Amino acid sequence: MLTFENRRNYATIDKQTKLLQNEDATMLRRDNVPFYMEMTACDTLCGLHSLSGQDTGTENQLIYVANGCCRVNLPDKDIRPAYRNIIYLHRNVKYDLEVPEGETNLVYRIHFLPSADPVHLDLDSMCRNSDTMDGFMHYRNRYCFLIDQENIASTINELIREFHGSSPQRSSMITALLTILYIKMARSFFTKRKAAGISYISLAKKYIAEHSSDPMTIQQIADNVGISRSHLESLFSKYAGRRITTHINTVRVDRAAALLTLTRKDVLEIALEVGYENRQHFAREFRRRYSVSPSQYRKLYGTPELSGTQPSGGTKQPPES
Repeated sequence: MLTFENRRNYATIDKQTKLLQNEDATMLRRDNVPFYMEMTACDTLCGLHSLSGQDTGTENQLIYVANGCCRVNLPDKDIRPAYRNIIYLHRNVKYDLEVPEGETNLVYRIHFLPSADPVHLDLDSMCRNSDTMDGFMHYRNRYCFLIDQENIASTINELIREFHGSSPQRSSMITALLTILYIKMARSFFTKRKAAGISYISLAKKYIAEHSSDPMTIQQIADNVGISRSHLESLFSKYAGRRITTHINTVRVDRAAALLTLTRKDVLEIALEVGYENRQHFAREFRRRYSVSPSQYRKLYGTPELSGTQPSGGTKQPPES
């Protein structure tokens, strides 16, 4: 039974490593288990282990760094997972795995067998019953890099212990642990995606604020942020709660409101300065946000020398965005 936190087991692993200096990985299989494992270990006596030309084929795979680090070269990206990091690979993904020398590294690859096998986890049913699981299993990039936010590593360690054990109802326990593992991975995946989505929105908002006076398209903003237009629009709707065009107009109109109260500039001049090409479009968007025309706003909230009247109660605060 392997317990990764136990130094005695590292000693055992080290002995195995010395015996496997000319091998790339140890394959571990057991009957009636819906996965098999490959262990690649490397200590200070070993050189670089390089497994090139790997292909998940019909299997889903999980790369788990139980100790140390490794490098995974994917078609579009190199990832360097460290201790307790996880990479989940969908079917038909090609990659190279490198476990460096000079450290006590231990990397597990867990190969999940296709669902046609007698003992398996019904992922199709889980996807039908959960949008989170469905999104995780059908992610378009075909791989997911997960940092252990949901304590995934503890579940993997339990799974490996059951794999090596012979306790009663072992198969039932493995199925339960696999279910928990997939749920944790899906949760971690969406937590990470949400954080990334909010980061993209922040970059887009920064670009809009800095270029609000310029002619601007959503495609230009998306190109600057580094994602597709459709993805950016989807992120705004999902995490900002409004369309990106609404945000652009809000930034421009709020700036116009400040100019109306603090300067003598003509309404058309202000419209052009904040990024509108004609007065009518500007007036329509301004009224939508402030419920009055730009000229009325200046009379109500402008300084006396600008409006010609006493202000009715200070600058109007825009509605909450």
